[in-house]
Amino acid sequence: MNKVNIDTIRIVDAYPLKAQFRSGERVELAVEIEGGEAVYGELALRVRIYELEILRETREIPIATGLSGLHEMRISVGPYDCDFTGFGCDIDVVRGDDLLDSLSTAFDVVSDWRKATRYGFLSEYDAGREAEDGRKAKWLNKLHLNLTLYYDWMYRHDDLVSEEESYTDLMGRQVSLSAIGNKIELCRRYGMKAIAYGAIYAASKGFAEKYPDWGLYTSAGDPFDFIGIFRIMNIEPDSPWHAHIIEQYAKSVELGFDGIHLDTYGFPKTAWSRLNGERKLIKLEEHFPALIDNTRAKLSKLRDEVCLIFNNVGNWPVDAVAKADQDAIYIEVWKPYERYQHLREIIAMAKVLSEGKNVILAAYLQPFRVVSEALGIAGAENGLRLLTATVTAHGAYHLLHGEDGGVLTQGYYVDHSKLRDGFRRTVRDYADFVVRYGHLTHDNALRNVSMTHADYDNFEYVFEGFAFSAYGEPGKVWTVIQEKKTLKLIHFINLTGISDDLWNEAKETPVAVYGRTVRVAVDLPVKSVFLATPDENGGRPITLEYRTEASDRGKVVVIDLPKLNYWDVLVIQFQDH
Repeated sequence: MNKVNIDTIRIVDAYPLKAQFRSGERVELAVEIEGGEAVYGELALRVRIYELEILRETREIPIATGLSGLHEMRISVGPYDCDFTGFGCDIDVVRGDDLLDSLSTAFDVVSDWRKATRYGFLSEYDAGREAEDGRKAKWLNKLHLNLTLYYDWMYRHDDLVSEEESYTDLMGRQVSLSAIGNKIELCRRYGMKAIAYGAIYAASKGFAEKYPDWGLYTSAGDPFDFIGIFRIMNIEPDSPWHAHIIEQYAKSVELGFDGIHLDTYGFPKTAWSRLNGERKLIKLEEHFPALIDNTRAKLSKLRDEVCLIFNNVGNWPVDAVAKADQDAIYIEVWKPYERYQHLREIIAMAKVLSEGKNVILAAYLQPFRVVSEALGIAGAENGLRLLTATVTAHGAYHLLHGEDGGVLTQGYYVDHSKLRDGFRRTVRDYADFVVRYGHLTHDNALRNVSMTHADYDNFEYVFEGFAFSAYGEPGKVWTVIQEKKTLKLIHFINLTGISDDLWNEAKETPVAVYGRTVRVAVDLPVKSVFLATPDENGGRPITLEYRTEASDRGKVVVIDLPKLNYWDVLVIQFQDH
């Protein structure tokens, strides 16, 4: 097909109308086209749906003659009967054999939302901003965020649901219950679950002073104080606070929320109880699982498919709560987990301990708030791309994005930063990529063999023509190798020209890498070989030529790879004999 440059017609945007679709559900897509009077001839919108490199469906819809201005078209495809599959959606405007414009998007189809837990946030709930709320919900949907955390929506941490329509929270912000309800309804239209923030042990000073026996105390006998506003309460099952906070969660679900984000502060790890006048040392990690499980038991009576997510601050105490009845392992990452390889370790440990639950990292990017003098906002944007690649390559998800281009830079979500308008398309390209290939990258059957199958006397994977590292060294290409019987994935994350491996620091633009050759030992017949990257070609798979050679250890597939910018993934699929 000939590519024709016609300035008077273009695809402005394309996106699915839900963040995630259920198996057997029709998939609805929106395509925004802008045209002008100078466009003549019969135009059509050609929509092709791909599962990896396989074409699953084609639709061609006529475009109205004399199209001018901005015009939205709705397209329905599917349904698809899937347990968990990502799809690419490539959209072209054509006139006969002429290609006038093109754009790609993605969607996934699941049997259960827990197959892919992509988490975003909201934090503003003042009344009278319905149009703005619609724009915010649409942005979350365009990033395919199927879970939305409603951060600091509550009246008080010990009294979550206000009896008044409008109220002032403990941080002095104005909140409207109707605005919260409107956001929940908007998100629900996009197939997102609304998750209510609820700290597990924070109470206002007034509440804590009214019920001193419910509190926790330091070894010096003082109440635990948090930022001069909250006191820490005793969450062990025998404490009345335990039942009290679960009842508050129940009221939140009755208000309309789909679940609770059980927040913690990472401290105290040990504390003293005064329950029933008895002084007793409490190890909090021993009581977290019961709180999670009892919350689940209570809320499941109120709503089907209720969602529970518990915050492991600083990766503590994942070992204690991993098997509790929660829907994903959520870890808020802080120092000393500061290097790329630390993220790899966190994710791997969480997957093993939880026996395969999804892992969500809350890894906030402070370079968007404290902009590097040397690298500018580009340093933050480079850091975001490399961090997204790192988290995805290791089979996890990332809480970073929120309302209206918001990006998290610190633990208080209200004080988030905003993405530059010119960078939002890049963020969406990365989000589309994560969804399009998610059933590959997040397959629990994959093993990470990066440290055992390449380099030194390990010849299962041989990399030639570029400097590489199995553990994210700066100045090299990070090779992340995941495999199972019929599939091999090799992620190439470009740290060439990068001066450090600190994930929360601004990053230089990687130096493009040319001349990569990969040699992979194979036991089964090759079915297909392709490369995919969010940096070019709309994330579409690029079929690669390969040759087979014989070695003293068996057959080897040799593949020459194109230029690497930030991140790409080599996919080798095998026939199962």
